[in-house]
Amino acid sequence: MGVTRITCKSFTNRMHDGFFAMRYLPFRYTANPYRGCSHGCIYCFATRSHYYLGSTPDAFSTNLYVKVNCAEVLGEELRKLRKSGKKSLLVIGNISDAYQPIETKYRVTRQVLRACLEYDYPCFVETKSTLILDDVDLIGELGQRGLIGVGTTVTSYDEGFVKLMEPHVPRTKYLDHFDSVGRSRILILKKLRSVGADTYLHITPYFPYVTEKDLEWIVRDASDAKVRSIIMAPLELTQYIWSRLTAALTNTQYAQLIPLYKNLYMENGRRLGSRITTSEQQHFEVERRLSGLCKKHNVQYWAFTNPQFNTAKIGGIYRYGYPVLLSYYELAKRKGEISLADASALAKDFSVDNTYLSALQKYWVNGRLFEGVSGVRRISRGNKVAYAATDA
Repeated sequence: MGVTRITCKSFTNRMHDGFFAMRYLPFRYTANPYRGCSHGCIYCFATRSHYYLGSTPDAFSTNLYVKVNCAEVLGEELRKLRKSGKKSLLVIGNISDAYQPIETKYRVTRQVLRACLEYDYPCFVETKSTLILDDVDLIGELGQRGLIGVGTTVTSYDEGFVKLMEPHVPRTKYLDHFDSVGRSRILILKKLRSVGADTYLHITPYFPYVTEKDLEWIVRDASDAKVRSIIMAPLELTQYIWSRLTAALTNTQYAQLIPLYKNLYMENGRRLGSRITTSEQQHFEVERRLSGLCKKHNVQYWAFTNPQFNTAKIGGIYRYGYPVLLSYYELAKRKGEISLADASALAKDFSVDNTYLSALQKYWVNGRLFEGVSGVRRISRGNKVAYAATDA
């Protein structure tokens, strides 16, 4: 394992308002105290980010970079943001887990949380690690002000499979009595919810033929832990991830998944840019089942791709976020028909900037915002475009 200490001139990153972000991401500002991640998750898309450091995806889990001055830089950036009057949600650890094992030595994530507390700034932490409990004191202080959300990932309660897919995630430092890492992570959300954090469970990625075996148990446990909502995204593949996945599964009890996934993805899947995912029908059926289970167990479900199955409302920490496809879909259902002026007025209720509003206009006119969404119809009146909910 190689660890390099680096300094950064800027820490926060403003994401591009592309198709995926405009439709599905309720945030734009991200920050990663580390580059690279020792968890070694087979399905990770972030590995390619090491190209920007002159390295390779294969080195993502072994060549780590620590931004030793990130909290100091963040303080300056938050000071400027506070003067502007904006409080746009800052997502910490969206590329590299903020609580990977080297955090126990460098504690830069703790310093970042302390800066958010000092400047009264909303943040969201993405992690798979039990090490987040080391900072339950700061999370509690942020939670009392309604300034922090936490999301964690559970894909299966099958310990053997999880170990193959996430080989180096810290196992159960605090929760050794639990029979699965998945349940221990949900219990961590329960603990953080008790101190005021807004909590979310990510079933991401959803592994066909594997996740469904435990799906109802996962939803039930999430409901018991009082998470705000569940978010699901199916496994997506690139050629690089496919080669890693097949290598991990070969000569194991899960090797039978290889021909099943080859059929599901390589032969009958669909391309989303450089990624390959399951067919629209396959995704539709998963979302329909998951939405039904969430209703049964009284937990919100955030259905990004098929908004007709959504039961969640933007709230909690995401009140500082950006609107997504669901926001405009719900507006269309309420009003029957909506114009760009209606959509812009909704967006301005969030902490959006002018860059977002320009992108909204582009995606509104070219029709991509509602592309492929059933229940919404485009209406053209001269040079004006409106959208109507067909079931309104």
